[in-house]
Amino acid sequence: MNNPRCHIDPIEPATTSRGLDVNLFPLEPDKPLEALLNGFLKTILAITGAQAGAIRLLAPDAPELYLGASAGLPPEVVHSEAQVSVHCGICGSALLDGAIRSSDAGFCAQRTDGPFFGSACQGLVAVPLVFRDQPVGVFNLFFDKAHDLSDDETQLLHSYAELIGLSLENARLSRENQRMNLIAERQAIANEIHDTLSQNLFYGRLRMSVLSEAVRAGNAELVQKCLADISDALDCGQKSVRELITHFRSQMDPMGLHHALKMLIDGLKVRSSISFEYSHPITHPELTLEQELQVFHVVREALNNIVLHSKATQARLVATHETGHLQFRITDNGMGMASIASPAGHYGLTIMQERAKRIGATLDIHSAEGVGTQITLSLRTSPMEPS
Repeated sequence: MNNPRCHIDPIEPATTSRGLDVNLFPLEPDKPLEALLNGFLKTILAITGAQAGAIRLLAPDAPELYLGASAGLPPEVVHSEAQVSVHCGICGSALLDGAIRSSDAGFCAQRTDGPFFGSACQGLVAVPLVFRDQPVGVFNLFFDKAHDLSDDETQLLHSYAELIGLSLENARLSRENQRMNLIAERQAIANEIHDTLSQNLFYGRLRMSVLSEAVRAGNAELVQKCLADISDALDCGQKSVRELITHFRSQMDPMGLHHALKMLIDGLKVRSSISFEYSHPITHPELTLEQELQVFHVVREALNNIVLHSKATQARLVATHETGHLQFRITDNGMGMASIASPAGHYGLTIMQERAKRIGATLDIHSAEGVGTQITLSLRTSPMEPS
């Protein structure tokens, strides 16, 4: 069925059965999307023989269409057509009722400066862009003479419109995911600062109050004790800052958790005289990135504590996997601990517990003086078989 040429006057805003919502697909084209849209336009122009083309997208915050891409339009037309009302001419008609429209160039010539419409372009087509029955924009084809669409051309344009609509939706979802990832990353940074640096600063502030009282009371012994505590808090704070910088500068090893742990063990072997061993299953379950990150940091903290505090000569990390269950056990033959509670001003063990809790894991610590320490991190995994 051919679409007859028609002259369409500007459409006044009206409620239609399609319920046009200009805020439904807030999308501003980035460079990859713009290149994709330009690729669509070049292909469509070559197939249809059109002189020029344009893809218009719904603006996020206004009832307007703006140019997402164009090909073959002179600069003055690109400038004047950069933004048009969603109720403008055949573009508005196509957008509101979801049908392909064609017309002569008379209306566009009236509202656009320059000789393009009426001379180089005498016929135009507007094809609605729709995703899941919701309008996302319009693409236009500009012909050097009045153009009736054949049935084959109509079907072809419908197919390209579906592809463009899908591409726009994918771009929107990609941008939305990027925003969510950025929000999650910022929240992770805030959590890290809260779990480490802010705790040390808060403890130092409390000791400052006690120090002030001790100075006023002339209690020299308490003054020295408070000064030592504040110094420890500052040292821990500085260590926390270094760890945060290292943490957020380096992402999880792209080769996966076990490769990252092997590289960690290899580094500790070089930096210390402790004999380290690491064993892990040949197959292992797929973990989320958050699980991998938290497991890595818990294990790293435990291994670093062995190097710094245990006076051990041997240490071992063993990873085991049974159906639905993954476990990491860190053992050493060091001096052990009389108590597994974190000393005042030191929050390493507490932070390890918080990291484990964040991914639904459990952390068990067993230690005896003169015997050594064993730390076990356990977490449930997907019921899927390991890959």
